[in-house]
Amino acid sequence: MDNDSLLQAANYVDGEMEPQQQKDFELQMQADAELRAYVEQYRQAKTALKTHLTPDANLNNLKQTLNGLNKTHFKPGAKVVSFKAYTRWITGVAAVLILGLIVFNPWKKSLYDEYTISSSMSVSERGEGSQTNLERAAAFYNKKNYAQAEKLLAKEYAANPKNSMAAYYYSITLIQDKQEASGREILQQLYAGESAFKYDAAYYIALSYVKQKDNVNAKKWLRNVPPGTSNYAKAKELEGKL
Repeated sequence: MDNDSLLQAANYVDGEMEPQQQKDFELQMQADAELRAYVEQYRQAKTALKTHLTPDANLNNLKQTLNGLNKTHFKPGAKVVSFKAYTRWITGVAAVLILGLIVFNPWKKSLYDEYTISSSMSVSERGEGSQTNLERAAAFYNKKNYAQAEKLLAKEYAANPKNSMAAYYYSITLIQDKQEASGREILQQLYAGESAFKYDAAYYIALSYVKQKDNVNAKKWLRNVPPGTSNYAKAKELEGKL
């Protein structure tokens, strides 16, 4: 739904349309269920806001005070904005904003963020004395500082490409850094092998395609996650949303 349609919905509910505009809009609503839903949502939002903006004794006192100040400090004939009109304007603007949030929901997580796995990195083997590169990488990774983790994991992967843990988490940092193709290349090697990360790799390849909005390839790789594995339920649920 575009901004013009949202404003039209607001104008329709507020009675701001010309008769012909209103007829045309009502015809449009008959063929557009989504538009009808937004009109109803705007009505509900506006009704809820009016409840909170209902005049009370304090509001009436404020109006009287403002009228007194107007007579004292402003010349006769000066343009005065109707308090009722002002309240109506505030209500309408707030309702439009609420409707916009309902439609666009800027705080909603993307499917990539919602279905991500491996949000933390655990290093079972610890070096004696000072931290190893892998341990330092895990510390950065767990703080979501993927850029720093990537640098350390790149060294680990270059030194030992057969280290499946380093390879797996390095590929994720690459995907986080918008290097999806490079990350997938490493994950595909893991999927071709028999490490503990085999099916996690398949799932994350799918996620990398979700991140790029390539639903065809995302579905293809989600189907490579077999029943009985830890991410199977998530894979099926995500496939249903694509």
